[in-house]
Formats: sequence, structure tokens, C-alpha cells
Amino acid sequence: MFELNPNSETPLYMQIVEQTKLAIAKGYFRNGDKFPSVRELSRQLLINQATVSKAFRELDRQGIIETKAGIGTFISFDDEKISQRFEDITKRLQDDLIEARYLGVTLDEVIAMYKKAGDYNDR
Repeated sequence: MFELNPNSETPLYMQIVEQTKLAIAKGYFRNGDKFPSVRELSRQLLINQATVSKAFRELDRQGIIETKAGIGTFISFDDEKISQRFEDITKRLQDDLIEARYLGVTLDEVIAMYKKAGDYNDR
């Protein structure tokens, strides 16, 4: 499921974060599903455990996973953190729409861009 590109400008830990979110968006993971441990993912991806740990910290910070000592790591949406991120995204989208309108991009063009960007099934 995870395909890391060591030559990418995006750090490996952020590639794990982004690919986890994409896997959730595609329905591979749902709230409550077990997530691989740091050790398992490190072994699977052939990367340092510290890199995977950093990804886990970021996923936890974003309210996407929760690690329960002695039990494991699970996809666990933190409603408060998710709500804050939703507000952040709304603000960024508003800013982007203002910029697009300033550049003369029509609403139909914005909608087409949004649809193209949202077509993650082909990725």
C-alpha cells in the first residue's frame, strides 16, 4: 500500500502521512481499523524506525491515529482535531478562491480543477 520515493522532495515521513490519508480516502482504512506498528511498517518499507515514528507522531497530531500501549495503533479520528483541520481547510480554500478569481479563473474552471484534484482513484 505504501510506495515511498526516496528521491522525492517530500520527506519519507510525510509520504507515509499523505499515503495514509489517501488510503483512508480510498476506503482502505476506516475509523477503528488496526494500523501497522512502527516496527512492522519500518520492516515493510525498509526504512528507519525513527522515520516511521515521526510519521506516527504527525498522524497522531492530526487526529488520525491513536496508539494504545500494549494493544496497538488504530485509525482513530479525533473529532476536535478533525474539526480544527476542517476550519483550516475552509480558510485555505477561501483564500485560494479569492486568488483564482483575482487571476481571472472562472467558477467553472475552479470546479473543473477541484474535480481533477479530487480524482484520487487513479493515483
